[in-house]
This record gives sequence, C-alpha cells and structure tokens, in this order.
Amino acid sequence: MLLSFALAALTAFSFQDCVPARWAPTDVESLRLLTDSAVTCIVVEEPAWNEAFVKAAHDKGVRVLASLPTKETEATAKRALDAKVDALYAEAISDKDLIARLDATAAAAGTSVAWLPERVHMPLAESTAGKSRGMLGTYQGLWAGVKLGHEGEAEAAPSGPPWIDTNSGFLRFLRTIAPPATPIWIANRPPTDRYTPATRYLQGIGDAAMAGAHWVVSLDGDLWKAMVAGDQKALDTWKRINTLLRFYKQKNVYTQLPDYSNLAIVQDINSGALVSGSVLDMVESKHIPAIVITPASLPSAKDHKVKLMLNIDPQSLTDAQREEVRGTARRGAMVLNGPPQWKISLPPPEAITFTEDQLKQLDDIWKEINRVIGRENFAVRIFGAPAMLSNLKAAPNSSERVLHLVNYSDYPVEGITVHTVERIKSAVLLTPNGEFQPEVYDYEEGSGIDIDEVNEAAILVLRP
Repeated sequence: MLLSFALAALTAFSFQDCVPARWAPTDVESLRLLTDSAVTCIVVEEPAWNEAFVKAAHDKGVRVLASLPTKETEATAKRALDAKVDALYAEAISDKDLIARLDATAAAAGTSVAWLPERVHMPLAESTAGKSRGMLGTYQGLWAGVKLGHEGEAEAAPSGPPWIDTNSGFLRFLRTIAPPATPIWIANRPPTDRYTPATRYLQGIGDAAMAGAHWVVSLDGDLWKAMVAGDQKALDTWKRINTLLRFYKQKNVYTQLPDYSNLAIVQDINSGALVSGSVLDMVESKHIPAIVITPASLPSAKDHKVKLMLNIDPQSLTDAQREEVRGTARRGAMVLNGPPQWKISLPPPEAITFTEDQLKQLDDIWKEINRVIGRENFAVRIFGAPAMLSNLKAAPNSSERVLHLVNYSDYPVEGITVHTVERIKSAVLLTPNGEFQPEVYDYEEGSGIDIDEVNEAAILVLRP
C-alpha cells in the first residue's frame, strides 16, 4: 500500500512541472522528436487522444494535455479523459460557467484544466486573493521581436529605442499579482502571413521567461513538416529551441525571483496593465528596472527602497491608498503623480494593444516621465543594447541581483556595459552555451561590468 502511494506521488501531474509546447503531429512516430527534448508537456488535438500516443509520450516522460475545441467542448472533454490524457487545455473560451463544469469533470477524473482565455477574462481576482487553479494564462500575445516597418527597417518606439513587440510588461504584472508558485503561460501562435526565422521562436521563449512565465512553444506548419521529414535545417532550429528551453528550466530559480528596483510604478488593470505597450514597457525599453505596485498592494511599498514612484492614475486611488503614497514620499521617495490628462481610455476589452491615438498620448506621458527619470540609476543601467530588453530580479532580503537579458534582433549583440549602483565583488554570466566570468571594475560609487556578446539570451548574476 505504501509503495502504491509513493508511485502515485511520483506520477502526480502538476502544471509547475510543465515546459509546454503545442504539438501539431498526431502520430506516434512524431514523438521521436521529444528524445532529449526539454519539453515536458505537449498540447495535442483529438486525433492524438489514443492509448498508443499517450503511452508513447509517457514513456518519454512527457505529459499530454488535450486541446479542447470551442464547440461541443464538454462532450470532447469526456472523450479526452477517457483516453487518459493528463489534463485538459481550454483556450479562447471565455464562458466561466463552462470552465466551472470542465473543472468539475476533470476533478472527478483526478486531473485539472489549463484555462487560457482572453487577457480580460483571466481569473485575476482569484489569483490576487491567493486562490490558484493550478496555472494562470492567456492565448493573447504579441509575436515577440523587433517591429519592422513596411520596408524592413526597425520602427522607433515612443521611448526612442527600436520598437520591440513584447509581452513582458503584461507578464511581469501577472507575476506580481499571482501567488509565487503559480505557473504563468502565454500561448500566442506564430503569424501565418510571413516566414518565421528560428530567432523569433527563441525571442518568444526569452520574452516570457524573463518575466517568470512560460511561452507555450508553437511552431508554424512549414517548420513542423520539415522537422517530421527530417530536414536538417529544421532539426537544427528545434535543437536551438530546446537548448534555450533547457537553459531556462535549469535556471528556474532565477526566473521566478520577484522584480527588483528603486523605481516603483503604481499600475493595475484600470491603468493599462493588461495592455502591451504600457508605461512599464516603455520604461523597460530604456533598460530601466522597475517594480509594479498595484493600488491594493501600496502598503508593501515600505518593503522596497523606493527612490521614485510613478503614480500613473492618482484619481483612481482611494483615500487610504493616497495616504500610502504620501507615506512613501515621507520616507524620502520622490512621487510623480500623473495629472488628469494622463488618464488614458483603454482599448476595447479584448484588445491587447493601444490605438494610434492612445499611443500619441502615451508618447506625451513618456516625455514627462523621461524628464524626471533622466539618467538616474535605479539599481542598474545598461548601455550598448538597443535591440534588447532586460529585467532585474532579486530574492527578498538578498544582496544578490539577477539581471535577465533577451536579444530581440537576429544577430548577436556585442559590447554591452552594465553599471550598478551598489558595489559588486563578482559576476557570472549564464548563457545557454556555458558560464563566463566578466571582469568587475569600480565605476563611480558602484561597479561596471562589460559583456562581450549575447546571442539569444543571458542571465547576469551580480554578487556583492
């Protein structure tokens, strides 16, 4: 009896153990591509729900999630559970009553449902209250990478550097409000109207991982056909994808750390936290670290060494929340309260980007924010990385800092310089291709670190 319980514990399914990927082929033979893969959970459609496919996946240590259609969903879910899949996967379904019934059906079978609705329909109130359904996610996302104009040139963002399509600001908000152990997934698919180079898949992985989330890897149809046919170039792309997935899986302790900065942005859903291209994204594009503090969590501001607080929409705060902001100022922080004209009307509920008119208003807001931020260093400043994004993290009560770097261009970025406010004794650069120890030198009151090159992504660990 004890042995059977032990075996059950070893085989229990958990979203926390998932490195997810959407799996297009439905034949058992395709699973050979999972040999030595970092993928641990595959999302498959109904033709793959059979004993042979599920067993073959399990033999490779991979879990099978049944992707449910938006029609006849409940009947399909029962067929999936009869096939002994490990969990149900419900994407683009906003009907909460239907999801509740699916939850009950899955629970009766001893499993659960991965629910990925539109951003606006995610159960954020439950997450904020500490109630977790096992994971939090959405299928809505931008295809990560440098945004190109009609003639192939990089477009400029309102903040100046090349415009990078990213989901990281939105995902960082989710990571902030969700319970720490809750997996966060984003399941956007590649565009169908253009060729997708290998680097774009790597950018999608890094874009999510930098924010403490998982991208549900999704390959385009041509790449799948080439991989299944054994095309070497396609297999090399798959190998690069797995190398980066494995890197982030091994460094999971660093991706799940909370964000760290002396700059705090007061933001919530009503001030655009669910929209890509928000103030947080603009700050991030300048390689300025920031933490998100929601109005409800303003009392936590005293736990951070806040030097500057950007209060985007002070008119929406309660009297108690305004007093918390004043308390931050009394502790020595500068507070920038947005004037009434900073209030931006949000795009339609199911849209994930701002309209052209709203972007123009954001541009005006950014000019004022940039004037206040200036050249201030709020923990680290990065130079020589215009086609990259970064995110600084740290464990509570730890003096170690962890800087995530993601390259959104299609070529290596060379000659990157990092300046820290605090003195650093040593640094280690973690990359998918190995570890390196860059030289640390004194710079003003802090330290400087020069990084020779970053290909797709890297993690710089700074130790005092």
